[in-house]
Amino acid sequence: MSLSLFKSLYTVRKYGEQTIVKGYASSSYSDISARLNVQPLSPDELAALPEGERTVKRIKAFGSEKFTSADEFSETPADRLFYSGKWYECKSSVMWNHTLLSHYRSEFVILPAGEQAEAPTGAIKP
Repeated sequence: MSLSLFKSLYTVRKYGEQTIVKGYASSSYSDISARLNVQPLSPDELAALPEGERTVKRIKAFGSEKFTSADEFSETPADRLFYSGKWYECKSSVMWNHTLLSHYRSEFVILPAGEQAEAPTGAIKP
C-alpha cells in the first residue's frame, strides 16, 4: 500500500555498470519517471551530519522506488534525481516498512557545479 497524495513526478537517471571505453570510464543510463515526495532535510537531520557535510545541499525523497547509491565493488554510479533544475546524487535508499504505508526513504546530495549535466529531455517539473 502506498499513499501518493503528496507525491509529484520527477526524473531519475539510473546508471548501468561502468565500462572502460578507450581508457575512460563510461556508464549507460536511462531516465525514468518516479512519483516521490521530496523535502529538504530538517534542522535536526542536518545537525546529525558531520561538520563538513552540513553545508552541502541535501534532500530526502519518499516513494516506492528503490534507488542505488554508488558502489565501488560493482563500479556502478549512483542514481541521480533531477530536482528544482539541479541534479542530486543518491547517498542512501532504505526501506521503511514499519507501517502499512511502507516506502523507501532516500537521501540525495547536490552535485557540484562542474558535475551538473544538462536537464533531461522532457524533464518533469512538479
